[in-house]
Amino acid sequence: MSTPILMTRSRNIYHIIFWLVSVFFWLFSLFWASEFKNVLTFQTISLAIAFNLCFAAAVYTNLRFLLPVFFKKKSFFLFFVFLFITVGLSALLIQFLLIYPLNSFVLEDDGFKSFVLAEWFGFFFFSFIYVGVTSIISVTREWFILQKISSQLKDIEKEKLEAELKVLKTQIKPHFLFNSLNNIYSLALDKSDDTATVVLQLSDLMRYILYDCNEKFVDINKELDFSRNYISLHKIRLDENTPINFIVNGHFDGHKIAPLLFEPLIENAFKHGVYGKNSDSFINITFNFDENNQMELVIENSYDPNWSNSKKGSGGIGIQNVISRLELIYPQKHKIEIDKGEKVFKITLSIELS
Repeated sequence: MSTPILMTRSRNIYHIIFWLVSVFFWLFSLFWASEFKNVLTFQTISLAIAFNLCFAAAVYTNLRFLLPVFFKKKSFFLFFVFLFITVGLSALLIQFLLIYPLNSFVLEDDGFKSFVLAEWFGFFFFSFIYVGVTSIISVTREWFILQKISSQLKDIEKEKLEAELKVLKTQIKPHFLFNSLNNIYSLALDKSDDTATVVLQLSDLMRYILYDCNEKFVDINKELDFSRNYISLHKIRLDENTPINFIVNGHFDGHKIAPLLFEPLIENAFKHGVYGKNSDSFINITFNFDENNQMELVIENSYDPNWSNSKKGSGGIGIQNVISRLELIYPQKHKIEIDKGEKVFKITLSIELS
């Protein structure tokens, strides 16, 4: 509450300073016009104050009414019509109601001068200058305020985006570790000789997750290597006859991508595409890169609704996490399609790489 009050007080001080400077300007002008005679006379002070009162009437009519009602709503024709009327009335006010009666009162002269068009144009010009200058100051000030607010909103939006991405990434890390430990646990129960190898592979994968994935983007080579190693980690517990294909087409050197985008999709394929010793199980993972910085990932896996339904109780983050991250990191630069057939589940992800 204190900040708006301070801002209002500050604005009022600026206005007071502006009009005090204006009064002194007209005192100096009248002093100059009187060939450097006494400046602090009742007549000159009265004239200087009278000028500024009339100018202020035009200025605040414009600032408080014409600008917000017409200019800001883009009714420019009406704005300029009423602006010229306001400035013209201000000039008439100076000439008829203040200058001549004030001159008569101060100089004790009963004569009331007739209307002089040249003098009216002079007052019109000065009144228009006051209105124009204060309008420019007001519009410029509001523009800077809007720019500041816009910058603050962008910073807030950026912080919100980073916070959401951080939450989504922190969901993936323990999710990945949980699934990997399940694989190691299964091998340990079978007393497999591959247990030590899997633990070593897992340590390499965790090193990538803990250190490389803290950046917003990583080299796509590293992400593809991570995907290969992750697939190898899963393949150890599968039947050797289960076809698991990993193919990369095209050139991708120099490109970067958000980390851990592929892992949930690959994990989803292993979770729902490989069921027991079923010889019909398969997983095909294909990356296609073209010369237009486009990447396409196609994951196809065998699909058994009964098996998939039985796995729902195990929970998971998976595809929805990827979709949420894509919307935040690659807005308008990605496309994901999910095709769930009777026996095949297919995900196609397209991304415009940086």
